[in-house]
Amino acid sequence: MPKEYKIIRKVVNKIASNNDLGLRDIRFSIGSGSYMKFEAIDLGLCQNDTCWYFRNLDPYKKYKKIKGVNINELLKQAYLYNGIEAYAWNDVVWLSKSTFLTYARKTDYLGCIIGHELSHIVFNDYIKQSIKLSENLKKIKDKNKGKLAIDSEKPKDNEEKVKDKIDEIKEGLKNELSRESEMIADNNSAKMLINVGFPKETCLNEMTFVAEKSQMDADTDLESTHPGYLERIKSLQNFIAKYDKSNELKDFEPYKWKWSYDRKLNILIFSPQRF
Repeated sequence: MPKEYKIIRKVVNKIASNNDLGLRDIRFSIGSGSYMKFEAIDLGLCQNDTCWYFRNLDPYKKYKKIKGVNINELLKQAYLYNGIEAYAWNDVVWLSKSTFLTYARKTDYLGCIIGHELSHIVFNDYIKQSIKLSENLKKIKDKNKGKLAIDSEKPKDNEEKVKDKIDEIKEGLKNELSRESEMIADNNSAKMLINVGFPKETCLNEMTFVAEKSQMDADTDLESTHPGYLERIKSLQNFIAKYDKSNELKDFEPYKWKWSYDRKLNILIFSPQRF
Protein backbone atom coordinates (compact mmCIF):
# COMPACT_ATOMS: atom_id res chain seq x y z
CA MET A 1 0.00 0.00 0.00
CA PRO A 2 1.44 3.44 -0.94
CA LYS A 3 2.49 5.64 1.98
CA GLU A 4 -0.21 8.22 1.24
CA TYR A 5 -2.92 5.63 1.85
CA LYS A 6 -1.25 4.65 5.11
CA ILE A 7 -1.42 8.30 6.16
CA ILE A 8 -5.14 8.42 5.31
CA ARG A 9 -5.75 5.30 7.36
CA LYS A 10 -3.90 6.74 10.34
CA VAL A 11 -5.76 10.07 10.17
CA VAL A 12 -9.21 8.50 9.75
CA ASN A 13 -8.55 6.01 12.56
CA LYS A 14 -7.96 9.00 14.81
CA ILE A 15 -11.08 10.83 13.63
CA ALA A 16 -13.31 7.75 13.89
CA SER A 17 -12.18 7.06 17.47
CA ASN A 18 -14.42 9.88 18.76
CA ASN A 19 -16.72 10.73 15.84
CA ASP A 20 -19.62 8.84 14.30
CA LEU A 21 -18.85 8.38 10.59
CA GLY A 22 -22.12 6.67 9.79
CA LEU A 23 -23.04 3.24 8.52
CA ARG A 24 -21.86 3.28 4.91
CA ASP A 25 -18.50 2.28 3.49
CA ILE A 26 -16.38 5.32 2.62
CA ARG A 27 -13.86 4.96 -0.19
CA PHE A 28 -10.67 6.98 -0.44
CA SER A 29 -8.89 7.42 -3.75
CA ILE A 30 -5.73 9.31 -4.70
CA GLY A 31 -5.39 10.79 -8.18
CA SER A 32 -3.03 12.86 -10.27
CA GLY A 33 -4.83 16.21 -9.92
CA SER A 34 -6.00 19.10 -12.07
CA TYR A 35 -2.48 19.97 -13.26
CA MET A 36 -2.69 16.79 -15.34
CA LYS A 37 -6.00 17.91 -16.82
CA PHE A 38 -4.78 21.38 -17.77
CA GLU A 39 -1.54 20.08 -19.25
CA ALA A 40 -3.43 17.38 -21.17
CA ILE A 41 -5.55 20.13 -22.73
CA ASP A 42 -2.48 22.21 -23.63
CA LEU A 43 -0.74 19.19 -25.11
CA GLY A 44 -3.76 18.31 -27.25
CA LEU A 45 -4.42 14.99 -25.51
CA CYS A 46 -8.08 15.81 -24.91
CA GLN A 47 -10.66 18.56 -25.01
CA ASN A 48 -11.79 20.36 -21.86
CA ASP A 49 -14.95 18.34 -21.14
CA THR A 50 -13.21 14.99 -21.64
CA CYS A 51 -10.06 15.63 -19.61
CA TRP A 52 -11.22 14.43 -16.20
CA TYR A 53 -9.68 11.11 -17.16
CA PHE A 54 -6.22 12.65 -16.79
CA ARG A 55 -7.11 14.40 -13.53
CA ASN A 56 -8.16 11.07 -11.98
CA LEU A 57 -5.30 8.94 -13.31
CA ASP A 58 -3.84 6.50 -10.81
CA PRO A 59 -0.47 8.10 -9.93
CA TYR A 60 0.97 4.76 -8.79
CA LYS A 61 0.85 3.09 -12.21
CA LYS A 62 3.14 3.29 -15.21
CA TYR A 63 1.69 4.42 -18.53
CA LYS A 64 2.58 4.24 -22.19
CA LYS A 65 3.07 7.42 -24.19
CA ILE A 66 -0.02 9.05 -25.64
CA LYS A 67 0.51 10.99 -28.89
CA GLY A 68 4.22 11.08 -28.08
CA VAL A 69 3.67 12.58 -24.61
CA ASN A 70 5.42 10.90 -21.68
CA ILE A 71 2.51 10.45 -19.23
CA ASN A 72 4.82 9.25 -16.45
CA GLU A 73 6.83 12.48 -16.65
CA LEU A 74 3.59 14.45 -16.61
CA LEU A 75 2.56 12.61 -13.42
CA LYS A 76 5.83 13.62 -11.78
CA GLN A 77 5.24 17.26 -12.69
CA ALA A 78 1.65 17.10 -11.39
CA TYR A 79 2.92 15.74 -8.08
CA LEU A 80 5.35 18.65 -7.80
CA TYR A 81 3.15 21.54 -8.99
CA ASN A 82 -0.50 20.63 -8.36
CA GLY A 83 -0.89 21.60 -4.68
CA ILE A 84 -3.86 20.88 -2.37
CA GLU A 85 -6.95 19.40 -3.98
CA ALA A 86 -9.80 17.26 -2.59
CA TYR A 87 -13.48 16.58 -3.15
CA ALA A 88 -16.22 14.19 -2.03
CA TRP A 89 -18.69 12.48 -4.32
CA ASN A 90 -20.78 9.31 -4.18
CA ASP A 91 -19.20 8.10 -0.91
CA VAL A 92 -15.70 8.68 -2.30
CA VAL A 93 -13.16 11.05 -0.77
CA TRP A 94 -10.70 11.91 -3.51
CA LEU A 95 -7.36 13.66 -2.94
CA SER A 96 -4.56 14.56 -5.31
CA LYS A 97 -1.23 12.94 -4.54
CA SER A 98 0.29 16.42 -4.45
CA THR A 99 -1.91 17.25 -1.44
CA PHE A 100 0.29 15.00 0.70
CA LEU A 101 3.45 16.69 -0.57
CA THR A 102 2.06 20.15 0.23
CA TYR A 103 0.93 19.27 3.74
CA ALA A 104 4.19 17.34 4.31
CA ARG A 105 4.33 16.42 8.02
CA LYS A 106 1.26 18.50 8.91
CA THR A 107 -1.03 15.50 9.40
CA ASP A 108 -3.24 17.58 11.69
CA TYR A 109 -3.90 19.92 8.76
CA LEU A 110 -4.54 16.92 6.51
CA GLY A 111 -7.08 15.81 9.11
CA CYS A 112 -8.97 19.07 8.54
CA ILE A 113 -9.35 18.58 4.81
CA ILE A 114 -10.26 14.90 5.20
CA GLY A 115 -12.77 15.83 7.93
CA HIS A 116 -14.26 18.46 5.62
CA GLU A 117 -14.82 15.92 2.82
CA LEU A 118 -16.09 13.30 5.27
CA SER A 119 -18.68 15.83 6.44
CA HIS A 120 -20.11 16.11 2.93
CA ILE A 121 -20.62 12.33 2.87
CA VAL A 122 -21.65 11.59 6.46
CA PHE A 123 -24.22 14.38 6.60
CA ASN A 124 -25.62 13.77 3.09
CA ASP A 125 -24.93 17.30 1.90
CA TYR A 126 -25.95 16.73 -1.71
CA ILE A 127 -29.54 15.65 -0.98
CA LYS A 128 -29.91 18.36 1.68
CA GLN A 129 -28.83 21.01 -0.82
CA SER A 130 -31.17 19.56 -3.44
CA ILE A 131 -34.16 19.69 -1.07
CA LYS A 132 -33.32 23.24 0.05
CA LEU A 133 -32.94 24.33 -3.55
CA SER A 134 -36.35 22.91 -4.44
CA GLU A 135 -38.03 24.54 -1.43
CA ASN A 136 -36.39 27.94 -1.91
CA LEU A 137 -37.08 27.99 -5.62
CA LYS A 138 -40.75 27.21 -5.01
CA LYS A 139 -40.97 30.06 -2.47
CA ILE A 140 -39.42 32.50 -4.93
CA LYS A 141 -41.73 31.38 -7.73
CA ASP A 142 -44.80 31.70 -5.49
CA LYS A 143 -43.73 35.08 -4.16
CA ASN A 144 -43.02 36.48 -7.62
CA LYS A 145 -45.88 34.81 -9.44
CA GLY A 146 -46.82 37.05 -12.30
CA LYS A 147 -43.84 39.34 -11.74
CA LEU A 148 -41.38 37.18 -13.68
CA ALA A 149 -43.27 37.77 -16.90
CA ILE A 150 -41.44 40.03 -19.31
CA ASP A 151 -43.31 42.25 -21.74
CA SER A 152 -43.13 40.92 -25.26
CA GLU A 153 -45.32 40.93 -28.29
CA LYS A 154 -44.37 37.31 -28.95
CA PRO A 155 -45.58 34.81 -26.28
CA LYS A 156 -42.85 32.27 -27.12
CA ASP A 157 -40.15 34.90 -26.64
CA ASN A 158 -41.72 35.81 -23.33
CA GLU A 159 -41.70 32.16 -22.19
CA GLU A 160 -38.03 31.82 -23.09
CA LYS A 161 -37.13 34.99 -21.21
CA VAL A 162 -39.03 33.85 -18.12
CA LYS A 163 -37.30 30.44 -18.30
CA ASP A 164 -33.90 32.14 -18.58
CA LYS A 165 -34.72 34.32 -15.57
CA ILE A 166 -35.74 31.30 -13.50
CA ASP A 167 -32.56 29.46 -14.55
CA GLU A 168 -30.52 32.49 -13.46
CA ILE A 169 -32.25 32.53 -10.07
CA LYS A 170 -31.74 28.78 -9.71
CA GLU A 171 -28.03 29.03 -10.45
CA GLY A 172 -27.65 31.80 -7.88
CA LEU A 173 -29.46 29.72 -5.27
CA LYS A 174 -27.31 26.66 -6.04
CA ASN A 175 -24.14 28.68 -5.51
CA GLU A 176 -25.49 30.19 -2.28
CA LEU A 177 -26.43 26.78 -0.88
CA SER A 178 -23.08 25.33 -1.94
CA ARG A 179 -21.22 28.10 -0.10
CA GLU A 180 -23.36 27.45 2.97
CA SER A 181 -22.57 23.73 2.73
CA GLU A 182 -18.83 24.42 2.52
CA MET A 183 -18.89 26.47 5.72
CA ILE A 184 -20.91 23.77 7.51
CA ALA A 185 -18.32 21.21 6.38
CA ASP A 186 -15.56 23.49 7.75
CA ASN A 187 -17.33 23.55 11.10
CA ASN A 188 -17.89 19.80 11.16
CA SER A 189 -14.25 19.20 10.32
CA ALA A 190 -13.11 21.41 13.19
CA LYS A 191 -15.55 19.59 15.47
CA MET A 192 -14.15 16.20 14.45
CA LEU A 193 -10.59 17.22 15.23
CA ILE A 194 -11.47 18.92 18.51
CA ASN A 195 -13.35 15.76 19.55
CA VAL A 196 -10.18 13.67 19.21
CA GLY A 197 -7.97 16.06 21.14
CA PHE A 198 -6.48 18.49 18.62
CA PRO A 199 -6.25 22.17 19.64
CA LYS A 200 -9.35 24.23 18.77
CA GLU A 201 -7.35 26.46 16.43
CA THR A 202 -6.03 23.59 14.28
CA CYS A 203 -8.48 23.96 11.39
CA LEU A 204 -8.39 27.76 11.60
CA ASN A 205 -4.64 27.61 11.09
CA GLU A 206 -5.08 25.02 8.33
CA MET A 207 -7.51 27.28 6.49
CA THR A 208 -5.01 30.13 6.49
CA PHE A 209 -2.32 27.72 5.31
CA VAL A 210 -4.53 26.58 2.41
CA ALA A 211 -5.52 30.16 1.56
CA GLU A 212 -1.85 31.12 1.24
CA LYS A 213 -0.89 28.02 -0.74
CA SER A 214 -3.83 28.17 -3.14
CA GLN A 215 -4.07 31.98 -3.34
CA MET A 216 -7.69 31.89 -2.16
CA ASP A 217 -9.70 35.07 -2.84
CA ALA A 218 -10.30 37.15 0.28
CA ASP A 219 -13.84 38.19 -0.68
CA THR A 220 -16.74 35.93 -1.61
CA ASP A 221 -17.69 35.81 -5.29
CA LEU A 222 -21.47 35.38 -5.50
CA GLU A 223 -21.02 33.33 -8.68
CA SER A 224 -18.71 30.88 -6.89
CA THR A 225 -19.61 27.62 -5.15
CA HIS A 226 -17.08 28.36 -2.37
CA PRO A 227 -16.94 31.29 0.08
CA GLY A 228 -14.00 33.66 0.17
CA TYR A 229 -11.36 33.42 2.90
CA LEU A 230 -12.73 36.23 5.09
CA GLU A 231 -16.29 34.84 5.23
CA ARG A 232 -15.03 31.33 5.72
CA ILE A 233 -12.61 32.12 8.53
CA LYS A 234 -15.20 34.25 10.36
CA SER A 235 -17.77 31.45 10.19
CA LEU A 236 -15.25 28.96 11.59
CA GLN A 237 -14.14 31.33 14.35
CA ASN A 238 -17.74 31.81 15.46
CA PHE A 239 -18.38 28.08 15.50
CA ILE A 240 -15.24 27.24 17.50
CA ALA A 241 -16.00 29.95 20.08
CA LYS A 242 -19.36 28.33 20.83
CA TYR A 243 -18.52 24.65 20.43
CA ASP A 244 -18.68 22.51 23.59
CA LYS A 245 -16.94 19.19 23.16
CA SER A 246 -18.43 17.68 26.33
CA ASN A 247 -22.01 18.13 25.12
CA GLU A 248 -21.21 16.59 21.75
CA LEU A 249 -19.49 13.49 23.11
CA LYS A 250 -21.90 12.57 25.90
CA ASP A 251 -24.05 10.53 23.49
CA PHE A 252 -21.20 9.13 21.39
CA GLU A 253 -21.14 5.32 21.18
CA PRO A 254 -17.75 3.79 20.24
CA TYR A 255 -17.79 1.35 17.32
CA LYS A 256 -15.40 -0.77 15.29
CA TRP A 257 -14.36 -0.58 11.66
CA LYS A 258 -12.14 -2.37 9.19
CA TRP A 259 -10.01 -1.34 6.21
CA SER A 260 -9.48 -2.92 2.81
CA TYR A 261 -7.20 -1.79 0.00
CA ASP A 262 -7.76 -2.56 -3.67
CA ARG A 263 -4.64 -1.80 -5.69
CA LYS A 264 -6.33 -2.38 -9.05
CA LEU A 265 -9.17 0.06 -8.31
CA ASN A 266 -6.82 2.44 -6.46
CA ILE A 267 -9.10 2.70 -3.42
CA LEU A 268 -8.84 2.31 0.33
CA ILE A 269 -12.17 1.43 1.94
CA PHE A 270 -13.28 2.36 5.46
CA SER A 271 -16.06 -0.01 6.61
CA PRO A 272 -17.90 0.68 9.88
CA GLN A 273 -18.73 -2.53 11.75
CA ARG A 274 -21.90 -2.22 13.81
CA PHE A 275 -23.38 -5.39 15.24
